[in-house]
Amino acid sequence: MAQLYTIKCPKCGEQFMVSKGVLMSWDFSQPIPKEYWDETPFNCPQCNHTMCVLDEDFRNHIIQVIYAD
Repeated sequence: MAQLYTIKCPKCGEQFMVSKGVLMSWDFSQPIPKEYWDETPFNCPQCNHTMCVLDEDFRNHIIQVIYAD
């Protein structure tokens, strides 16, 4: 299952999407790319602020979560 997060950057207010989890269309004979791991940080495309799904206050910056099966 994949989670598609719509995030509002706490630093600049930019809204953007981040995908985490295993995507159904992914070729399972290959390792899952690190950018889909929850542990892998990501950056705001506007100000480059670094965030991670595992951050203590991450849920405070989520606008929407879409779960794809």
